[in-house]
Amino acid sequence: MAKPKALPKGVLNSRQMLSKINKETDSLGLVLMYGTENYMIDGAVSMLKKACLGEGAEDMDYAVIDTRTGDKFDMGKLEELISMPPWMSPRRLVVIKQSGLPNRELSDRDVEILKDIPSSVVVVFFEETADSRKKAFKTFLQYGTVASMSGFEEDELSGWIANRFGKEGIRIGFDAANSMASRCNGNMMELVNEINKLTLYCQGKGYSEVTPDIVELCCPPDLSGKIFDIMDACGSGNARIALGTLDKLIANKEPLPRIRVSITNHIKALIMAKEAGNAYVLVERTGMNEFRAKKLVSQSNNFSMKGLIALYLAASDSDSEFKHGLIDERYSLEIILVKASAKTGT
Repeated sequence: MAKPKALPKGVLNSRQMLSKINKETDSLGLVLMYGTENYMIDGAVSMLKKACLGEGAEDMDYAVIDTRTGDKFDMGKLEELISMPPWMSPRRLVVIKQSGLPNRELSDRDVEILKDIPSSVVVVFFEETADSRKKAFKTFLQYGTVASMSGFEEDELSGWIANRFGKEGIRIGFDAANSMASRCNGNMMELVNEINKLTLYCQGKGYSEVTPDIVELCCPPDLSGKIFDIMDACGSGNARIALGTLDKLIANKEPLPRIRVSITNHIKALIMAKEAGNAYVLVERTGMNEFRAKKLVSQSNNFSMKGLIALYLAASDSDSEFKHGLIDERYSLEIILVKASAKTGT
């Protein structure tokens, strides 16, 4: 796998940020956290509440502005909120979700407000994306703490999953854990839900280990993982394995239209990954889960850009021919996979 681009200078990763909240809460004032991993973000909010708020003080000392629910953000409102002292807590906590501020141009007055956050208040901005080239982003870096809130690396996820099961006295092997991660595209909130479901299932059945068969029975279908496997085979020029995996999907009653759309969308995602060049750029441009972005960028290295574009056009043409009754649907898919195997960069 290609080494991903490092975070901008001064930006913490999610583990460093959670550690800072846990050990250095007093050093926090202005905070910017960006990313799409809600599990890490929710964990950060919970830790901040515990560190900043007194018992039963949430109604008095905790304020949220969430533009996704229709709340309008403006700096005047923020200035008003930070001017209020905490009533029943060590510090007042103000959380602002999806304001877009880190991606906008700031006035001198805006900078003054962000610069002078009172020591009695912690102001936290949560954004899905943040442009490190913007003056606003650099303002947050200069006067506060900035963190990219991503999930675990691919090689860490299996261990994290095993640890979660281990707390319940249940074992899980690498293959089963890796299958779970693939089915959830590395989304940690989804993984938590699946872990809880499998834990209840195993406890109810008296099982002490989660096997790949149990994962197959209880978890969402792994179509995304199988499409990755198909394109991995194509990327190594092995049409036989790609066609064999397609056969297994069809034998397992996976609808052909769903497979066709998934393969076309996957080729389009590979084009975006190839153009981005690394996972962090791809996440920034698309808001894609970082786990999936890293796998796509790695896989795109096996294809040329010209080959991927030709494949996407061929897949689109094949879709049109099928819809007009000019070609058998399964045959059209097989042709695409054979072409993909012949257009690798290896």
